[in-house]
Amino acid sequence: MLLKTDKNILKQYFRSGSRPTQKQFYELIDNCYNEAFTTFVSGYHLLVDIERNTTIQSLRRETGKTILIPFFNRINTIHQRVYHYSIPVANLGSGLLLDKIVLEMQLPQNTQYRVRDGSREVRITQKVKVEYIKVFNGTDEIYASSPDIKRMDAEQEFQINTSAGIWKGIAIDIAVVYDIKSDIAVSDKFDITAENEQMLEHIFGSAACIFKPNE
Repeated sequence: MLLKTDKNILKQYFRSGSRPTQKQFYELIDNCYNEAFTTFVSGYHLLVDIERNTTIQSLRRETGKTILIPFFNRINTIHQRVYHYSIPVANLGSGLLLDKIVLEMQLPQNTQYRVRDGSREVRITQKVKVEYIKVFNGTDEIYASSPDIKRMDAEQEFQINTSAGIWKGIAIDIAVVYDIKSDIAVSDKFDITAENEQMLEHIFGSAACIFKPNE
C-alpha cells in the first residue's frame, strides 16, 4: 500500500523558484488519487414505505431534511416502517471500496407521555428501535445489520467495506419498529399525534457514502 506524503512536504516541492522533479509530480498525483471521497444525498431523496397510503400523518421538507410524522391507525400493537434513501451512482470501477455510510437522522425516543382521548387522559409508553439497516448496490444486497443504536438523535455510522463496481445506484433501507402502548383502552377516534406530534417526529438529513481506494 502506498504511504501518503505529508501535505506540508508536498507543498515544499512547489514553492516559488522550485523545480519539481518527475518523481515529485508522481508523488503528488499518487497522493491525490488516494484521498477518500464522499458522496452525499440529502433528505429530499428520502422515500417512505407507504402502506395503503395511510402510514404518514404529515411530511415536509426543510433545508435538505425530510421531517415526517408517522400515522398509526391502532396502538397497543407493533408497527414497522421502512424508510429509504436512493443515491444515484454508476460505473464506480473496481478501484474503489465503499468504506462506510454515515446517516444523519433523528428518530423518536423511548419515553412516556400523556395525551387526551376525549375527556380522558391516557398515558403512553413508547418504544422505538431500528430493526435493520440494509444497503443495496442497485441489484444486490451488500450490507445488512441489526444495530443496537443507543442515541436516536445522532449521526449513525456503519462500516460497509465492500468493493465497488458497475453499480446502478446505492439504496439504504432503514426499518423502524414502534411499540406504542396505552395504560387504558382508547376509543376508535383516538389520535396519538393530536397533542404531541413532536413525540413521533422523524428527521432524516443527509446520507454520506465514503469511498477509499481498494488496495
